Amino acid sequence: MRILRSFSICTALAAVLSLSSAAPAAAADPPSQPAEIDCNKCHAGLTVRIKVVHAAVQMGCPSCHTGIAEANKVPHKKTNTITRGLSAEQPDLCYGCHDKAKFSKKTVHAAVGMGCTGCHNPHASNNGKLLVAPAPDLCFNCHDKADFSRKNVHAPVAGGMCLSCHDPHSSDDPGLLTKALYSVCFDCHDGVSKQPHAIAGFSQKGHPIGLPKKARKGKKERLTDVKDPNREGKLFSCASCHNPHSSDNVKLFRYPAKRAMDLCSNCHKY
Repeated sequence: MRILRSFSICTALAAVLSLSSAAPAAAADPPSQPAEIDCNKCHAGLTVRIKVVHAAVQMGCPSCHTGIAEANKVPHKKTNTITRGLSAEQPDLCYGCHDKAKFSKKTVHAAVGMGCTGCHNPHASNNGKLLVAPAPDLCFNCHDKADFSRKNVHAPVAGGMCLSCHDPHSSDDPGLLTKALYSVCFDCHDGVSKQPHAIAGFSQKGHPIGLPKKARKGKKERLTDVKDPNREGKLFSCASCHNPHSSDNVKLFRYPAKRAMDLCSNCHKY
């Protein structure tokens, strides 16, 4: 009897050991994480069926709106005091991706300081460069259209080609020009530099037009330092006689004149 009882205990113990050596049961599934918030469910109008979408949108809304917490709750909660929960105010926010050096040259467009979204849609636009309106209409939001629509309009202005002459952000040249004024003009009017201009005296050199002085040995070429006698703070240049945008006079003359000689008395007082 004692042997039988011992056998029963051993059998039971073996069964327990057999169960403990079996493959462990599958671990319980971890608690499900909330799915990434799809902002388009509410804000689809910002990007859907629009031609040009900002690359930052593809990176995810939190790449700019870092201060939005619990986006699945409406109204959204903000973790900072910056507009729309952005990670920084403009234009510093934009410098996270865009090279600040291109926006901080010698002359900076006032619009940059007013905020990039004054000209660019931060999400999407049907205009190139995410502009809120095509040029020149965009420019006329700040610049008086009357100055660009007089009787005779410079062809680039008429064609809305403001950016062919001006950098919209910043420039090391006056007037936010893409390069030195004489170079901008010669891109289209290259013949001016090859022959006497406006008047030819005995020397056949023609009237000065603001070209750079020739570099002396070991020195860099520099623009002439002749001041415009009628426009304070500006150097003499093509724009001293011609309005580069529009004019009520022939040949875009800056002053009332029917021919070049009629302009002389505006600078040369008798």
